[in-house]
Amino acid sequence: MHTRRKNRTKNVKLVGSRISAGFAIGRAYIYRDILKETHDFYDIKRYQVAEEHDRIIRAMRAVGDDLGLSARRIEKELDTGLADIFRAQGAILSDEALAKELGNELKRELVNAEEAVKRVFHRWEVKFRQMGNDLLSQRADDMADLCRRLLRRLEGIHAHTLEEIPEESVLVAKQLLPSDTVFLSRQSTVAVVVAFGGPGSHAALLTRAIGIPAVGHIPQLLEEVRSGDRLIVDGTSGIVIVSPDTKTLESYKERVQKSRIDMVQAKKRCDEPAITLDGVKIEVTANITCREDLELALENGADGIGLYRVEGLYLSQTVLPSAQELFEVMKYTLQPAADKPLTIRLLDAGGDKRLPFLDLPREDNPFLGRRGIRFLLDYPDLLSTQLETILHLSQILNIRILVPMVTLRDELERVRQMLDTAATKAGVDSVPPLGAMIETPAAGLCVSDLAKYVDFVSVGTNDLTQYTMAAGRENPLVNQYFNDHHPAIFKLLQFVCDSVPDKPVSLCGELAGDEASVAQVLRTGICGLSVAPPLLPTIKEAVRKVRLGI
Repeated sequence: MHTRRKNRTKNVKLVGSRISAGFAIGRAYIYRDILKETHDFYDIKRYQVAEEHDRIIRAMRAVGDDLGLSARRIEKELDTGLADIFRAQGAILSDEALAKELGNELKRELVNAEEAVKRVFHRWEVKFRQMGNDLLSQRADDMADLCRRLLRRLEGIHAHTLEEIPEESVLVAKQLLPSDTVFLSRQSTVAVVVAFGGPGSHAALLTRAIGIPAVGHIPQLLEEVRSGDRLIVDGTSGIVIVSPDTKTLESYKERVQKSRIDMVQAKKRCDEPAITLDGVKIEVTANITCREDLELALENGADGIGLYRVEGLYLSQTVLPSAQELFEVMKYTLQPAADKPLTIRLLDAGGDKRLPFLDLPREDNPFLGRRGIRFLLDYPDLLSTQLETILHLSQILNIRILVPMVTLRDELERVRQMLDTAATKAGVDSVPPLGAMIETPAAGLCVSDLAKYVDFVSVGTNDLTQYTMAAGRENPLVNQYFNDHHPAIFKLLQFVCDSVPDKPVSLCGELAGDEASVAQVLRTGICGLSVAPPLLPTIKEAVRKVRLGI
């Protein structure tokens, strides 16, 4: 943790980019990678060496158990080669030379367990990297990964650090990855500020989903903000004020209160259908990741679930979840909305969403690599498990299946075949409706061909914008190019709707939650909008003000 500076300048204004509208006031909580954090470091007495060594051994055994379970599950659902990676890491932990060196470090340096682990594992990592061999370089990566795992165990972080964030905190980070966002405490965080990340980033998706303001694209953020600083986050203007004076603080407190009143007014009609001025009913559904999201969606008048992201079920695990675990969590999450249409998107891994229990080869450009359905088709057992789980769920819930990152007709043809095979295996007479997620220009331009294999279409404008505008969602250097309001995006929406007049087309990207764009979106032919739960009331109100005139 940083030492607070005395006599901080008041009202330091940091200008960034709006990624989630709204106003919030709270104390800064700085989040960093565990290997880059300053850990509690203290000297120990000689009589404490045995106790610290015992802490390390217990942590190594616990991590070893996790690795063994990962290997068994991955071998069953994926392939032996990937399972061998975890067995190799387990073998490293079992190496007597490593345990001896850790013990010697404690005896010689008289430092605590965390410090000893960091020093020893760093030395081993450096040795492997200096050997100039590709295979040994992978072992260096293993050492860094094992060090992270052990440090979490030693520090009692059985869960992620962000689960224990203090109340009324403004989360301040260089960048938030998907594996971070699934652990963020929704009760404690009032706002998020990131050095890197624009309106299409995962920080943006997260903050809109939980209804808190956020600002991104402030490169100097971690130099200007210290832990415990009072911050005002103006997500509407893209401004952060550090250490505000009394006058500024009172002014923003009034804005916070007004935004709450406006939301109360919108919620009064949230359970009513969203019907345009010319009598067209628009289905307004919610994007969710967990039961808490779903309950909030129902409170805010959701007509159903337009996008259930299951990545959290995988990213939050240290081992591959079993089919039974998936079924129980999905059932628990969706059961309160059993009477509504529920769309489950198949696991959308790849890109920057790396599964923590899989040491997959790194790609030079992962966003143009093996992600979404491409990844799943390379691991058909993983896909089959999901399909079988969803089929069982469909016997008790009104389920629809959505295929992510579709590019080719062959992908949908294979998924359709696997779904039919899974249904036969499970003894299910009818399969749930299958949909294609249109996230690439290729899918959009050839949607009429893809539509032969699906029952509905859902356009994801976050990735569609990224690929159409050739601008990475998380790349601050091209932030101005990531523009989901560009004419090219609306032309693609219009083309998709015109190309499949007999199939319902919905929109589940962040563009769907932009109140000011609702009319323009609906006039392309979109018949459904899926948004973050907190946005449901205001988007329904926006629909009611639209005259389509078509």
